[in-house]
Amino acid sequence: MKALQRTLAILAALCLIVQSVRHGYVLWLEPRASALDRYDQPLKDEIASAASVDDLLLRYEPIRKEVDRIKADRRAADPKARFEDEQDAEPFKSEETLRSAIASWEERAKEIHALRFYWLVGLLLAGLGVACYLRINRWAGVTLLIVAFSEMVYWTCPSFLVTSTREFDRLLVHKLTLSLASLVLLGVSTRVLAVFEERAAHA
Repeated sequence: MKALQRTLAILAALCLIVQSVRHGYVLWLEPRASALDRYDQPLKDEIASAASVDDLLLRYEPIRKEVDRIKADRRAADPKARFEDEQDAEPFKSEETLRSAIASWEERAKEIHALRFYWLVGLLLAGLGVACYLRINRWAGVTLLIVAFSEMVYWTCPSFLVTSTREFDRLLVHKLTLSLASLVLLGVSTRVLAVFEERAAHA
């Protein structure tokens, strides 16, 4: 039992430490600028500086109206008009860029909501696991703890698609904070359950 507990604790700690370091690197050290950015300015600057999705919608709405007007005018002249070949021309390019930025922002907001919920579920399961281990059945307690820390590790794992928005940075801050909190909780759990104590192992 102790050998299994130690192995699982070491693996969980390894995952949490590695991903916490990555979160910190992406948040503070990873270069996000590109040599091609100068060709897409100032739109990318506006997207990066947006404080909320409403800011992006305010920028998107007039461009979308302009795109719809151009499409309507061309279809009035030619009902079979197609626009696939004009996606790199303005205002179609800006409309698509802003649409993607809004969709990305909303996706990050959903991730933050799910992250909070499932991490709290993991926290609850960890508390039940420790209580079950100490008072009812050790194997049942270990099972609950495995599920709990699996939830925490999975939902705080790195996001590999980096986007330069405040909502993405907010997601990274949440993941880094909860990864470190999970690591602390893992340390407390192993301490309470005496996982690495030699005397407990030979008792």
